[in-house]
Amino acid sequence: MTADFAIVTYGAQVFQLHSDGTYHANPLLGLLPENPPRGGGLEIRLYDSDPDASVARAADFGATILQAPTDKPHGLREAYILCDNGYAWVPSRPKDSA
Repeated sequence: MTADFAIVTYGAQVFQLHSDGTYHANPLLGLLPENPPRGGGLEIRLYDSDPDASVARAADFGATILQAPTDKPHGLREAYILCDNGYAWVPSRPKDSA
């Protein structure tokens, strides 16, 4: 990890994070908005996470709950949490593991 780059694991998931400065020659730089929210449309799925506990914790941080924990027809229980940067965090796990 450096000030501009990190690899983060969450369970078995691996995330690669870059600061804006690392995009100096990247074609994505022109797509980054100058003002927040930055994450409009980005959904970060956190599989094998308890959506009920995640929503309770997110409320402590003032996050917006877009969708309360819900059992979905595709077999997951999931919630949608919007952070101040506009990213949608989706904690979910199989319904039968609750």
